[in-house]
Formats: sequence, C-alpha cells, structure tokens
Amino acid sequence: VLLATGAPSPTRLDVPGEDLEGVVSALTFLEAVKRGEPADLGGARAVVVGGGNVAMDAARTARRLGAAQVLVAYRRGREEMPAHEDEIEAAAGERARFLFQVAPVEVVGDEHGRVAGLRCVRTQLGVPDASGRRRPEPIPGSEFVVACDTVIAAVGLTPDTAAFGDIATTRGGTVEADPDTLQTAVPWVFAVGDVVSGALDIAHAVGRGQRAAHAIDTWLRTGQADATGFDVRLPVADKAATLARRPQPAHHERLADRATVDPEPHGFDVVEPPLSEEEARQGAARCLDCGLCSECGQCVAVCEANAIDLTKPDREVELQVGAIVAATGFKPFDARRVPEYGYGTYPDVYTSLEVERLLNASGPTQGQVVLRSGGKPRTVGIIHCVGSRDVRYNSYCSRVCCMYSLKLAHLLKERTGADIYNFYIDMRTPGKGYEEFYGKVGKDGVHFIRGRVAEVSAWAMSPAEEGKLVIRAEDTLASTVRRIPVDMVVLSVALEPQADADAVSRLLNITRGPEGFFTERHPKLAPVSTFTDGVFLAGVCQGPKDIPDTVAQAGAALPRCSRWSAAGSSSWSRGRRTSTSRRARAATSASACARSARCRSTPTPTPPSSTRCCARGAASAS
Repeated sequence: VLLATGAPSPTRLDVPGEDLEGVVSALTFLEAVKRGEPADLGGARAVVVGGGNVAMDAARTARRLGAAQVLVAYRRGREEMPAHEDEIEAAAGERARFLFQVAPVEVVGDEHGRVAGLRCVRTQLGVPDASGRRRPEPIPGSEFVVACDTVIAAVGLTPDTAAFGDIATTRGGTVEADPDTLQTAVPWVFAVGDVVSGALDIAHAVGRGQRAAHAIDTWLRTGQADATGFDVRLPVADKAATLARRPQPAHHERLADRATVDPEPHGFDVVEPPLSEEEARQGAARCLDCGLCSECGQCVAVCEANAIDLTKPDREVELQVGAIVAATGFKPFDARRVPEYGYGTYPDVYTSLEVERLLNASGPTQGQVVLRSGGKPRTVGIIHCVGSRDVRYNSYCSRVCCMYSLKLAHLLKERTGADIYNFYIDMRTPGKGYEEFYGKVGKDGVHFIRGRVAEVSAWAMSPAEEGKLVIRAEDTLASTVRRIPVDMVVLSVALEPQADADAVSRLLNITRGPEGFFTERHPKLAPVSTFTDGVFLAGVCQGPKDIPDTVAQAGAALPRCSRWSAAGSSSWSRGRRTSTSRRARAATSASACARSARCRSTPTPTPPSSTRCCARGAASAS
C-alpha cells in the first residue's frame, strides 16, 4: 500500500478567538469562491495571516470580492517570504498591504461574537530553525491591534492521518518513513509526498513517488525494500566522441511578461493570458528545462554527451591560498519595513536602486522616466535616510544616501523637468567636489526640505491632492508640517550588512561591529587588516562607503595580500617584521585595540606590541 494522501487539512492559528465568526482558513475561503459561493467582503477590512502563495491568492481574491483593505501579516521579513516573487509583486500591485515581522496572538471579538480586530506582537529574527530560516521571536511589550472584519489564516497545510491506524507519525503530524525507501514501520506500507514531507511542490512529490515505486518493486520481488538501484551511477561520457559532435544551438527570445495588474481589481477575468499555439510549440522545442528537479530522469535520456549524473554527491573543494580579501559588499535596506512610506502599496513609490535602473540607457525604458501608472512625473519627492539614522532600524549613517539622492534629483530634473523635493535630516557631503555639486543642484531649482517624513499616502485633503501621493513631513526650518502632493516618490534606502555576514565572519574568524559590518584591526593604522592574520577587508562589508573609498581600500588591500603571500606569511606591528604561521589565527581580543585612548589608560589582554602601536597612533594624532 502506498499512502499519498497529501496535506489536505489547513493548519490552525492556535490563538484565542480563532473560532469567532469572520475567521476562515484560506483553503476554505478559496474553495468557496471556486464553488461559486464567495463571501461578501464589500468594504471589509481583511487580514491574511501567512506569507506563501496561498496567502497571496487569498489576498488577491479578497480584493476582487470587494475588500476595501487587505493586509498581509507575516511573522518573518520580506526576504524570507516563501511566496513566488511575481505573486508578491502582483498582490502589491493590487494594493494589498504588507506587515512584516508580526505574529498573531489573539483574535479580538465584539459583543456579537464577530471579529473586530487581530492582536499581534512584533517579532525579531533569531537563530535558524529546522527549515534553515531564522526563527521569529516575539518582542515583549510590542503588542498592538489591527482593526479588521475578516481574518484569513494561510499558515500552512497538514496531513490527515486519523485513518492510518498504527502508522507512526511525527510531532508535526506527518507519517514517519525511511528517507531512502519511503517504507514505514509497517513493512507493506509505504508513504510519499506531502503526507511525509509536509506541504511541498508537485515536482518533489513526483520525484519521491518514482523512488517509492522502485522500492516497492524490489520489496515485492525480494522481500527487502532497496533503493540503491534507483541511484546507480551513470557511465562517464567519452570525451573525444562528445567533442566530435557539432550541435547547432537555437536561440529563442524570452516571452514578454503579459500579465496585467489592476490596482482596483474587479471580478476574476484572466490577468495573464495563456500561450498561443505557436508560443507553446516554440517552448516545447527548446532544450529540456525543468526548473525544480522532479528526479524524472528525462534530462539523462536527452543529453547527447551523457554528462548528467543525478547521483553524484556534493563535494567541498579545498584551495590553498596565501591571503583572503573579504569584499562581500552590502544589501539594500528593504523599504517594506517602513510601511508608512507606502513601498509595495503604491506602485509609484520606488527605491533609489530602482530609479537608478530606470534612468539607465540599458534599463527597461531605455532611460526614459515612465511611471508604473503611466506617463511622466511632474512632481517628485526624494526621501533621504530610509532605514538609516533611525533607532528602529539602523542608527548609523549610510554615508552615500545624500550624494546619490542629489544625483538622482539632478538626473530626474534633467530628464523630466519635474519639480523635485528632497526631504533630508542633515545634508552630508564629505568629498572632493561634493559640496559644489550640492550647490549646483540647488541652483537648478531642486527644493530642499529639512525634516523627517512622517508618511506617504493617497489621502487627499484638497483638489490639488486628488490622484497624487501626498508626502507629509516636518519642515524644521519653517517650524511647520507640510503636505507635498507628488507623482513619484523615491526612497533613498540604507546600506546594510549582507544577510550571511555572520556566517562569513565565523568562517574567516573575523569580528563584527554592533551594526553587523566586519571590524578592521585598527581604524587608523590598519584599516584593511583584521585580527586574523592573512584576512583583509575591502568595500562596504567593513562599513558604508562610496565607490572612490571602496576602490582606494581595495587598492590598499592588494599589496598587503601580495606582501603576505610572497613573504611566507608575515605580520607588521611596531614597524618591524615578525614571522608567524601561515595558518590564520585570531587575536586574543577583537575589541582591545579599538581606540587608542582606552589602550593607554586601561590594561587589556592585547599583546604589548599592539598596545604600543595604539599609543603611537594616539600620540601622532594629538
């Protein structure tokens, strides 16, 4: 017997109030729509709990059923969402709002037993869980209530194993089966697919199904389930015979994205038309491309070079190197974490990198500034320090935001002739020619408003604001709050450490500062060295900086690498050369040499040479 019953049961939220009227699982909600029995959500406020494709389907369906406001609440961040990127973008284009790093703790009801709100707690991402994603941990004292009429739970699906009798199950409710043969504790019962793995994709289920079929066949013939024959190594291709072939590669242009997204969707008309017969035949004639492997083995059959080995395991390659330069760069701040600025809600709110791409001659519009809603902007607002100089996200300054905001203001003014408003906290222009460029942009007619922006909304309070995005901001120089209607909003996002910075720091045995960037050995005397001999830093991985500073730092790291490798490993301290082991090793304290004044005044476990080094640096600085 092969159990392949899938995961048909929706997972419960397991919070108080879940049984109130107005709480429904996404599976039940979508099934009712498919049967022609949709709920009446006209003017309703709906909250969809979850971050997968089913949650996106529920959010988009709720908008089509007339919901005035749809909020997607997800317990992790935007980057951790399991939903497909195009589904997320489509939901955002249909004006579904997103609330990240929140978890439901209670469904609040009214006196009639209906949903009145969803109490949530903010979360922070901790250590990775079994799925490899960072576990969301609640932040004490951060609870708040989202007013709503409907709560749609899309937090997963689980198998229904009640009818399986003595078949052993896991704590998660899935059937226990051998990972190689898919055989359960009952010898003549095998299990495969979502009933074993939990909700996954069809390709995975098909691949495991083939493995189970092979194991069942061997058990019926020999009385012993064996999957080794399924993983027989394929023969190695003959190199000479392969090179003798001269295949004629065919080039096919990628089909354009023809999906249409309506910010105010009505009904269930097709938004992504199917392929024509010619397009379908063209796709079928292409080289086999599975996307996610289903272990079907068809690629092995069609590969003329016999170059595919589905059973070859991963292997780690160890390289002998003389030095390492860490230049892992940065990741831009996710503007969705600041929901009051409307990124992902309003189509004409862009990040600075998106505008850079839009202005590029090789971009999607060949350098023409065209809004997602159509037409050219006549008024543009640029908001500085999004995600930086803000204790809620990053308290440090990202250094480059002011200057690239000025550059974007200059280019947008030049390309469109629009009125440009720069909303800044402080204008920081340290660099050769930077202050002069700041003055030039001001003379070109760009407006500067000193003060933090409170929100970006589509709420119009006057005829002049109708159909516009309204930026509400404090003007500290005029001591007033201003409302500026614009056609386009540009968010100058911060620079953040890479998501895997912690893993890289552990791998290279180098330290990180409180902001998450890698720490240099000494800020003045060794700005590209680390406390691990032979490992050097270059670029934004060490801290926010612009391109000239990055190039200069990389140029400084290169000769140190060459000197280290050529000398058979050496370190330089107190101005003299001392022999060390070629293996990298960490200093006893990563922070003892951080500031020279502390080194002179406070005894530390740092080696004496480092202490004198700091003292010399302080003396020269004074």
